[in-house]
Amino acid sequence: MEILLALFILACVQALAEFLPISSSGHLVLIEHLPWMSAQKKFIGQELSLFTNVMLHVATLIAVLIYLRRDIAYIAIGVFKSIKQRNINTPDVRTVVYVFVASLPAGFIGILLHHEIESLFSSPTLVSAMLVVNGMLLLATRYIKIRHRFIGELGIWRALFIGVCQAFAIVPGISRSGLTIAGGFLAGLEPIEAAKFSFFMAIPVIAGAGILESVQAAKAGLPGNLLLPLFFAMVFATILALGALSLLVHVVRKIRIDLFGYYTIAVGIAGLVYYRLCLG
Repeated sequence: MEILLALFILACVQALAEFLPISSSGHLVLIEHLPWMSAQKKFIGQELSLFTNVMLHVATLIAVLIYLRRDIAYIAIGVFKSIKQRNINTPDVRTVVYVFVASLPAGFIGILLHHEIESLFSSPTLVSAMLVVNGMLLLATRYIKIRHRFIGELGIWRALFIGVCQAFAIVPGISRSGLTIAGGFLAGLEPIEAAKFSFFMAIPVIAGAGILESVQAAKAGLPGNLLLPLFFAMVFATILALGALSLLVHVVRKIRIDLFGYYTIAVGIAGLVYYRLCLG
């Protein structure tokens, strides 16, 4: 029962924090270093931990695909028509190109600095400090002048700029969605468009992470006796992720993602106090 509880806690954190601008990686590091959760992770072992990560990535990917299903279908139809008419200079084609361009920086850094980035996940103190930094970045978004550019009007260089923002969010404790939405604001995107572009960018990122972990999990072997609990945890995570997506869109519509900044600063300070002072 304790293992099942640990799985559902991890599913809950991954689902809610993946799209809210509070850093899922940062929260997972802090939670997994708590004594009880650390004991559960050791008992679960590397094999099940890898497979759990895969399932949770699949769950969040399913959630974003469900949430964006109409947009994805609309863009796919538009791209097909553009190719058929031999006119690739359309908003739908440009959107696909901009998402691809924006995904490049994080992809390159993830491949080139894979081991260095993994080492950052072993320091809850560093992650706590990054959560404070993340909060300050979110608070700063209140000073960005909101414009009303659509994704199809973004341009290659602005898309690349948002991609660089996403690359910085590889550091645990820095929110991918928070930084990319802030980057979208700076690039002149209308708030809802900034959120949608962030969600589009999440698709290749989450899929890539899931594929890498799937390869490692396949080598370790699949834990057949826990497939059913993992499946239910995945369904639970998908539902929560859909709720998180809806909540973020509602908040972004009010142009108030800075409110999450107070939360991540509080969590970061709490983490610094606990891991630095209490545990030495």
